[in-house]
Amino acid sequence: MTRTIRIGAVLAAVLLLTVGCFSSAAPISSSNSIGTIVAATMNAISIQATATPMPVSVSPSTTTVPSLPTKPPIAPTPIPPSASRINFLSGATTGVVSGPIQPGQVLYYVLNASQGQPMIVMVTSLNNDVTLSVKTQGGTSMLNQATHQSSWQTMLPQTEDYYIGVYGGSTFENFTLSVEIPSRIKFDLGADTVKLSGETVAGYVVAYTVFALKDQKMTVNVNSQANSVVLTIYGYTDGQPYVRSASGKTSFILRLPSTQDYIIELVPKAGQDIPYDMQLIIK
Repeated sequence: MTRTIRIGAVLAAVLLLTVGCFSSAAPISSSNSIGTIVAATMNAISIQATATPMPVSVSPSTTTVPSLPTKPPIAPTPIPPSASRINFLSGATTGVVSGPIQPGQVLYYVLNASQGQPMIVMVTSLNNDVTLSVKTQGGTSMLNQATHQSSWQTMLPQTEDYYIGVYGGSTFENFTLSVEIPSRIKFDLGADTVKLSGETVAGYVVAYTVFALKDQKMTVNVNSQANSVVLTIYGYTDGQPYVRSASGKTSFILRLPSTQDYIIELVPKAGQDIPYDMQLIIK
C-alpha cells in the first residue's frame, strides 16, 4: 500500500513537471500525448523498481555437505600385568627368584633384555607341576601356559620388557625361577681370538653365547684361582652338551658339528664369587 502511494506521488510530480514544461514551450495538442508520457514514465519506474535482483533462498535439503575423511579405529593398548621386576646384579647373566605359590595362583615377573640374546627360562618345584608362560611387552604370547612347560628358551626378537608368568600346581609349594640371558660374544673384524674377564657374581653361573660355523675349531680356556671355575658348553639349537661342569674341565677344543649359536657357561665351584679370565678362539 505504501509503495503504491509513493509511485502515485512520483507520477503526479512527473505529470506536473511535464505539463509545466509543455505549457511554457507549446500547447498540448491532445490527451493522447499525456497518455504516452504517463505510459513511458510508468515503464521507467517499473524498470528501476525491478533492477535489483531479489536473493534466492536455497532449501537446506538441496545443500551438499562434503563428507569428512574417516579414520580407522584405534586399537586398544594392551595393559601388561602387575609384575615384579627381575634386576640382574652387575656382571651377572642369571636372575633367580624363589618363593611360595598357592594352587592355581599366577605370579608375574618382568625383565628387560636385548634383541638377539638367547633367553633360557626354568622353574622348579617339589611336585614339578609349576609351569610357565612368556609374553612380549606388547602382549604377544611367546609361550602359552596351556603347554604346561617348566623350561623354555628363545632368541629374543627385539629389545624390550618380557613378562614371565609362574602358575601354581595342585598344592601349595615353593618354587625357584631362574632366567639366564647369555652375553653375546663378538669378534673384532678379522680377529679369531677374544679375551674376557669377569667374576661369578653371587655364585651364579656366567653364560656367554657365540655364533660359529660348521667345521670351525673352537678352543676355550678358563683361568681362575685353584681352577675353581669350570666349563659347560652346549649347542643352543640342538641342545647337545659337549662338555659338562661335572667333568671339572677348564679347557676344551671342539671341531664344531653344525652352524649355530654355542652356549659357554662358566660354573663356579661351591657357589663362590670367583674372578676369572677366559680366552676363546674360533678359526
